[in-house]
Amino acid sequence: MSAPAPGAVLVTGASGFIGGRLAERLSGEGRRVRCLVRASSDTGVLEALPVELVGGELGDPASLRRAAAGCERVVHCAAMVSDWGTVEEIRSANVAGTVGVLAAARAEGARRLVHISSSDVYGHAGPWPLGEDAAPRGFANWYAQTKLEAERALWRERGADGPELVILRPATVYGPGSREVIGEIARAILARRMVLVGRGRSVAGLCFVENLIDAVLLALDAPEASGETFNVSDGLDVTWARFTADLADGLGAPPVSWSIPYPLAFALARALEGTYRLARRASGLQTAPLLSRQAVQVLGREQSFSIAKARATLGWEPRVSYEDGLRETLAWLREREPARRRPAAAELDAARAGL
Repeated sequence: MSAPAPGAVLVTGASGFIGGRLAERLSGEGRRVRCLVRASSDTGVLEALPVELVGGELGDPASLRRAAAGCERVVHCAAMVSDWGTVEEIRSANVAGTVGVLAAARAEGARRLVHISSSDVYGHAGPWPLGEDAAPRGFANWYAQTKLEAERALWRERGADGPELVILRPATVYGPGSREVIGEIARAILARRMVLVGRGRSVAGLCFVENLIDAVLLALDAPEASGETFNVSDGLDVTWARFTADLADGLGAPPVSWSIPYPLAFALARALEGTYRLARRASGLQTAPLLSRQAVQVLGREQSFSIAKARATLGWEPRVSYEDGLRETLAWLREREPARRRPAAAELDAARAGL
C-alpha cells in the first residue's frame, strides 16, 4: 500500500463534463490531481492541465488500485448516464464500478471518498421540495435505479476500515462544457426539433456546474461532511419552459413551441427504449433513441430539492446566479457548439417538416 500524499485527489470520470471541470479547479488550487481515463477517452483538455493521467476501467480492479495508489481523497464522477443500454451495462458501470472504486480507495488507504450520485434517486415523486431523508417512490428508470443501488452499496460495503464517505446528489447540472445535455438541447432548439414535456411547466432543478464544484471542494475537506448525503442544486424555480426560452433567445432562435403530454411522452419513451435495445442486440445499433424514460422524467416531473442541509453543514451557497450562469453557458454555446454553423432558414423549415 502506498502512503497517501497530502492533498492528492483521484478523479474518476475526469474526461467528462463535471469531472473535467473538477480536475481543472483542483489543479488550479494547487492540489495534486490524478485522473482515471479510459483508452477511448478524449483527454485533450486534461493534457493541457497539470494533472496526472492514469489509464483504467471501472471494471478493472487492478487499474483502479493503480489509480488510487497514493491518493488521499477520491471523487467518483464516472457513471453511465443512459436509460437505453442493457440493464447489465448500466448496472455494471454504476453499481459494480462504484463498489470497485470504493474497494480501491480502501485498499490504498484513501481517507475520504466523495461520490457524485444524482437527485434522480428520489424517483421523481414529491412532495416538493425534497430533502435528503425523502424515501424513493419505487422504480423510475434504470439510471435512477442503479444510482440508488450504488449509494446503498457504498454504505453497505464501506465497512469500519473504509474511507469516510460523502454523497452528493446534484440535480440538472448545466454550464459551459455540457455537450451531452445543454449542447444537445441547444442544437435541437436551433433545428426547431426541441420538444417539451407537459408544456415545460416543471421546475428544472438547475445547478450551475461551478456551484456543484464548490460543493465538491467543501465535501472533500469539511470534517462535518463525513457520513452525510447532500442535495446540490441552485434552489431556483426556473421551469424548463423558461430555461429553453432563455436559451433560444440567447441563440437567436424562436422559443420552443412543441410539447407532448407527460403520459404520451413516457409511453413513447418506454416503447422506443425496448425497440432500440432489441435492435442493438440484433445489429449492434449505437444510436440513442429519440426519447428515454430518464429524459421524459427529468423534463416532465418537478425537480425541486431542499438545499438547506448543504448550506447549514457545509456552509455552501450557490454563488453563481442564474443570470450569470446562463450568460456563461450561452457564450460557450455560441463559440463552440451550434453557433459554429447556424442552419439557414430553409434548413430550419426542412427540419421542422421532417418531424
